[in-house]
Amino acid sequence: MLKSTRNIKDEVGKFILEEFLPKGYVLNDDVSLFDSGIIDSLGVIKLIAFIEEKFKIIINPSEVRIENFNTIDKITDIISKKISR
Repeated sequence: MLKSTRNIKDEVGKFILEEFLPKGYVLNDDVSLFDSGIIDSLGVIKLIAFIEEKFKIIINPSEVRIENFNTIDKITDIISKKISR
């Protein structure tokens, strides 16, 4: 069963909030996770591990680029493309 884009955004956003941000923080889907210092290179590894397990997809090393993981919107795009194949 395919997940809706909103469900993907909600699940990714919840993970980021729980793992990387203080309680009560509000995170917009278009905020730059790297420029704002929310996620660093080690955080990306943790995020990718979560994505691969949660959505049962594989993120190829060539796909691990800032432009693919810089915002919740971008992360949702890459997940959506992979689960719709």
